[in-house]
Amino acid sequence: MYKVTERLRGGDLFTFYWINHALRSSFYDWLMPKITHLGGVTSSVLCSLFLLFQRTPFWHQTGVHLAWSLIISHLIANIIKRFVRRRRPYQALDGVVPGTKPLEDASFPSGHSTAIFCMATVLVLAIPSSFFLFYSLASIVAFSRVYLGMHYPSDIMIGASLGTLTALLMG
Repeated sequence: MYKVTERLRGGDLFTFYWINHALRSSFYDWLMPKITHLGGVTSSVLCSLFLLFQRTPFWHQTGVHLAWSLIISHLIANIIKRFVRRRRPYQALDGVVPGTKPLEDASFPSGHSTAIFCMATVLVLAIPSSFFLFYSLASIVAFSRVYLGMHYPSDIMIGASLGTLTALLMG
């Protein structure tokens, strides 16, 4: 079992450094700090409120689904963060290129990835033809979290899974 966990950790670190260093470009340096906010609290709350205040029952119900899914998934994510207490890559590793506003809370799981995949799942359930659009956007936001040195790849994978599963179960 020890060898398996060491290999997983090694793959996590290799992938982290590859994204955080080898994929660096001036375009990504410009784009990632902007796009990462789509998975933040402000964006998720605004999306929920926008849908909640729609007059059509379908979109209002979609807003209710999104709001509850975000609340539940973030409660779960914050409980996990309190128990796991994984330090963020820029805090634990040498040579990390961090984003401009480093966070201080625990790294695991990624709250941004939880939120954006939760939003993507609810919106895809409402508009199935939007699958590629919303999951591509969610993947870019999750990628930005590693690029900016805020999370390990495993943090975003678990966050994405948590957001997706919560939205599916709440639907």
